Amino acid sequence: MESHAEEKAKLIDPSDSELSASLTRIIQDACRQLEEEFNSRLESAVREAEKVSLTEMEALHEQAIADARTQLSEELRGQFDQTTQDSEARLQSEFEVRLNASKKESEAEKARLQEQMETWRAYAEAQRQMAESRTQAEILGHFLDRSEPFAPNLAVYVAKSDGLALWKTRGGMAFPQVVSKETIDPDAYFKTIVVRDKIVAAICARQPLKAESLDFLSSALSRAIETFGMRLQSRPPAPTP
Repeated sequence: MESHAEEKAKLIDPSDSELSASLTRIIQDACRQLEEEFNSRLESAVREAEKVSLTEMEALHEQAIADARTQLSEELRGQFDQTTQDSEARLQSEFEVRLNASKKESEAEKARLQEQMETWRAYAEAQRQMAESRTQAEILGHFLDRSEPFAPNLAVYVAKSDGLALWKTRGGMAFPQVVSKETIDPDAYFKTIVVRDKIVAAICARQPLKAESLDFLSSALSRAIETFGMRLQSRPPAPTP
């Protein structure tokens, strides 16, 4: 029967050291392979995470740009709307100002034309009435009536042997009984009525007055008196009883 020492000797194989080295290498290779695989997976996970982060960052960047564009568009639209409203209000105000000015000008022009029409109507009526008059006194009376709107304070003088004597007046102002161009108030209107180089009457007026209207009516008065004198001369003499 073999002893315990012999059994122990049998168990100790010189090749055990090689086996141990092989096992060590196998274990090391497995560990290295596991480590490499771990590192590979780790790097892949990191790259994937970076890729996801980059995509998210790009998405966030695009969203930020879109939000900024939307905000800017809204601000620009608001500014445009405000500018449009301000422009419309300004144009409306300018239009109303011009319209009111145009209305005032139109009304003023209408009033001027109406006044001119009434003036010419008065001229025509005065000439007609004086031309149809049968006496010189009637001619002078029509002249006073038609001249009063243009000279509220008016006087008519007729030629007498001692000069121009007061005939009739209109208005509340006083006029001298006898007048001449040298004695009349320089601020008053004064015009002599001359027929065939002879002074037959005179017109005197105080302010307010319209000199151009008095000039026209005075000329009409002169023609009416001259025409009246011509009609008297052309009448056949009365038959002798």
